[in-house]
Amino acid sequence: MTFIDRITASLPWLKTVFLGNSLQAYLMCLVTVVFGVLLVWIVDKTVVRGLKRLTRHTDSTFDDFLIEPALYAIVAYVGLRTLSLNPSLAKGLKAAVMVIVAVQAVRLVTRILQEVLERHMVHRAGSVDMADAERKSVRGILVFVRIVAWVLASILVLDNLGVKVSTFVAGLGIGGIAIALAAQAVLGDLFSYFVIFFDRPFQVGHAIKVGNFQGEVESIGIKTTRIRSLSGEIIVMSNKYLTDNQVQNYRLLQRRRALVTFDVDYATPNDKLRDIPRLVGSIVEGMENATLDRAHFLSFQESGLRFETVFFIEVPEYNTYMDSLQEFNLRLKEGLEARGIGFAVPTRVIRSVPAPESTAGAPGAA
Repeated sequence: MTFIDRITASLPWLKTVFLGNSLQAYLMCLVTVVFGVLLVWIVDKTVVRGLKRLTRHTDSTFDDFLIEPALYAIVAYVGLRTLSLNPSLAKGLKAAVMVIVAVQAVRLVTRILQEVLERHMVHRAGSVDMADAERKSVRGILVFVRIVAWVLASILVLDNLGVKVSTFVAGLGIGGIAIALAAQAVLGDLFSYFVIFFDRPFQVGHAIKVGNFQGEVESIGIKTTRIRSLSGEIIVMSNKYLTDNQVQNYRLLQRRRALVTFDVDYATPNDKLRDIPRLVGSIVEGMENATLDRAHFLSFQESGLRFETVFFIEVPEYNTYMDSLQEFNLRLKEGLEARGIGFAVPTRVIRSVPAPESTAGAPGAA
């Protein structure tokens, strides 16, 4: 004889039936619920509190991330299942519990995915401003994930409740094909958004050039990306256009290359011509953040002797690059003038040939 049977034998009033169930059954239900609540409390003090600490830095509250409602619903369902319930009431109770569990499961999965994506993007950003921009870019993909998660959860709940979902799933497939054919451009932009999100050819705040358009990326949406042009207006580009074309990302520059060509006069002596590459090298070495690559007498041109110089500015900022290029040009002009070397000036010699005298009307002319 079990412990419960001994208690029942000593307390015969527990066999009293009330609303189709004995008092013993109600007592078992109460014990099951109490132990279940105790177990949920332990989970709350261990697992859930740890998740709270992980998501403390996020802007949203942790209320959306709680799993206690689902756990309490499961505990109540398990306890009530020990009773003899009306079939309709039991089916309704099962449906309510499944809906609560499905809702909490979807919210839990989407929040965990959001947390993982935001942490990854913030770690990649490297700065506070870029981190805020990356969090905004995550929202687009989360919208798509939430839609898929809610649709799948609804199908699973209906299937477990005995609803025939095969016809519904087939309808979704046919409808999906029709939508895909009718919205090819939109779906192309959507998949291009995923390419941009995972491949990261550029990010919010980067200066890029696509075709004839150039500017700073302000936002990356599910369908379009907005770029602030150099003249101030907003350029709205489809994501598919961005992935189908070559994108120049100036933010990823580590240094800039400067190519300078100049022509000197043909009358320049040979010894001075040999001195020009050394002059160019000394100018570049005396400049800040500049590294010489090469300086050569390149070719013979119509009006002068052409020299070509290549050097690098070891900073990515365009204004610094232009300042360095300007300084190089000024020092080059000063150096050539100090050595008596003149720049070649395009010249053109025009020879005029007098027209032959006309013989018309001359004596003896026919």
